[in-house]
Amino acid sequence: MKIQSYIYRVKIEKMEDLKFKTAIDVVQHSNSKKDEAFQCNNNSNFQMDINGFRISVAFGPGMYVNDKDIRYKSDYDTPMTFRVWGTDSAEVMIWDRNGNSITWDNGDQVVGWCKSDTVARFISCLVNCGDEDPVNALNQIYNAQF
Repeated sequence: MKIQSYIYRVKIEKMEDLKFKTAIDVVQHSNSKKDEAFQCNNNSNFQMDINGFRISVAFGPGMYVNDKDIRYKSDYDTPMTFRVWGTDSAEVMIWDRNGNSITWDNGDQVVGWCKSDTVARFISCLVNCGDEDPVNALNQIYNAQF
């Protein structure tokens, strides 16, 4: 019961204010020594392995999403009080095959305000990149959405 113990532990620990932290601050995923190909955190983000890469799609409080009520006014644990939680955009972080987060054109380790079509294109790019470095293609996909 890994999930139940995690939820119990989170509920009894004192929660810090995470409204202005990014996916890298909240998820703190390590691409090494992991067992799960899929992971979900706090009912507001998920990660998955793709062709040796790891993608995080986050859409909770404090994340770079279009919904300002979620971004600025919701408490970190608010998504856990809903059966269904969602937004129209998300923040994305991708780790390379060595477990290092990629650096986007903006110089950051995350990109925000991604549409669902953009996230789907990121995933497709990672699936189909073969041995090539997909960072340039990922940046083109991100920049094309605007």
